[in-house]
Amino acid sequence: MRATMNLTKLLQLVLICLCASIAAVVAEAEEINNARHKCRTRFTFSRPTHENAVSILFGVGKGGSGDGEQHDRDYNSSKISFNHDNVGITQPTKSRNPFPSCVGYPKKKKKHSTFHNQIERAISNDDTTTLCSSTDLNGWRILRFQKRVGYGKTCYRRVQNAVFNWDFEVQKGKKSMGILSAAPNKSNIAGPGFTNQRRKLLATFTEVCLPNPLKSLFVVSPVHVVYEVKDARSIPRCLFSSTAYATLSGHLLAGEERVTVVWRKGMGDAVDIEIVSFSRAAPSIGGKLIWPLIGRMQKQFFLSEMDHLSRMQKQ
Repeated sequence: MRATMNLTKLLQLVLICLCASIAAVVAEAEEINNARHKCRTRFTFSRPTHENAVSILFGVGKGGSGDGEQHDRDYNSSKISFNHDNVGITQPTKSRNPFPSCVGYPKKKKKHSTFHNQIERAISNDDTTTLCSSTDLNGWRILRFQKRVGYGKTCYRRVQNAVFNWDFEVQKGKKSMGILSAAPNKSNIAGPGFTNQRRKLLATFTEVCLPNPLKSLFVVSPVHVVYEVKDARSIPRCLFSSTAYATLSGHLLAGEERVTVVWRKGMGDAVDIEIVSFSRAAPSIGGKLIWPLIGRMQKQFFLSEMDHLSRMQKQ
């Protein structure tokens, strides 16, 4: 009898907490929706594509209809608003390590050095597995993924193109995830104009599979490319390229992701990839609610991106 009463009280407590959380999210959603067509994280049953990504992010119409195209024409660098004050935290700096450091790292950090010793051993042993690292620093969750993907200049150039293009979509079991260039204009998706277009708005997305007969739900979030570094020589006997995006206002997370490809031209000719992510909860009720639940999904997303880049060296 006492066990039954305790279980009842526990269920009541869980229900109260759940209702309070839902109420907070609804209140925030109503406040955000008062700002008409604000670009932000959206939950939608429509699969995101190049043509409808802008419409989804701005919450207008269905698919890539007129209003979405108007937002794409109006969207330019003077209107960009990030949701944190550390844009550029992943900017690559000089390093004696196999990968460039980040301006966000402290100058002396034992864990950082230890991990680089690990990747050095993996590289010397020609290990093709993905090395993963997670640490907390000054309120940031820092995730690092590193992998050897091939050898030679051709491999480096293929991966470099994929890194700068950003776009990818992978299927993990029943769900998909990826990054899209938010471009309703099909002529901007590929070809000579693509590089300029991808400097604009990007949309990251993850599919959430719901029980039958419900359709899958897609979480679509706005990010923006913040820098590109091409064929830098900051690492001795190596050539590397990096690019990064940062989260925009309205995103449920705050932070930045950097992707780097390194050609060890004078060190055995190997090509290695690194993904670095700095993230924390966005300064919103929704961001704080979702933050404790997002860790596993983040890791799946970055590993999927690494798999995509690994495949690109073969094409």
